[in-house]
Amino acid sequence: ARRFTSMTRRLRTGAIRLRDAERRATAGEMARQVNHDMKNGLVPIRNVLRHLSEVQQRTPHELAIVFGERRPTLDASVAYLDELATRWARLAPRAERRPIDVNGVIRDAVTAAGDAYGAPFRLQLHAGLPRVFGDPLALRRIVDNLVANAAQSLDSRDGSVTISTELLENAVRISVADTGCGMTQDALTRALAGFYTTKSHGTGLGLSVVRRLTADLGGGVHIDTAPHRGTTVTVELPTHLAPIRQSTSIRS
Repeated sequence: ARRFTSMTRRLRTGAIRLRDAERRATAGEMARQVNHDMKNGLVPIRNVLRHLSEVQQRTPHELAIVFGERRPTLDASVAYLDELATRWARLAPRAERRPIDVNGVIRDAVTAAGDAYGAPFRLQLHAGLPRVFGDPLALRRIVDNLVANAAQSLDSRDGSVTISTELLENAVRISVADTGCGMTQDALTRALAGFYTTKSHGTGLGLSVVRRLTADLGGGVHIDTAPHRGTTVTVELPTHLAPIRQSTSIRS
């Protein structure tokens, strides 16, 4: 009986420690998610402010004009961060679903990314694209992560990122293709699992966030990549309620 009591006490202690560890792990993962999303919104703001400071020092008489040109980026980034803060404050919010202008979301994200990374972005957007029914913030986060990953993968100014949209039979396809360093099969697998990055200040959440949010929207992700050949990530979102099967691949 004494041995059984001692064993039970140890099991209870172990269970309490396990629950505490799970809570810490969950809190840590949530903190990384928040950090990752907030950094995506802060980068364009930081770059616009740096630009305004340079203008103030070199050509102060042009400051008002430049501020007027860059203000839409500041307003859009602040609105994006405000919406993120509201969502995260609810911890586990229900997705807001309404018709989404996919091309409009992409243009906003690319405008912010251009200020943030200075990479050459090329848009090839389908003019007659129908609206997709889903969560606009989730789609913005998907595009932000894909565009940021693509821009950061470029080895030099000679590289480029192409964002295109296409209308399929029952879905809208978004493709983000870069001419960057690409990934091996092992790196791709680890990146999709989360918390893996080769960047000094990265969180390792980009692709895992994209996969999760796309699944929430009933869509699928396809990744075509190879070392030194670049990466193309394709997201397909349904124009009806039937989900799309998810898949990933590596190009040889």
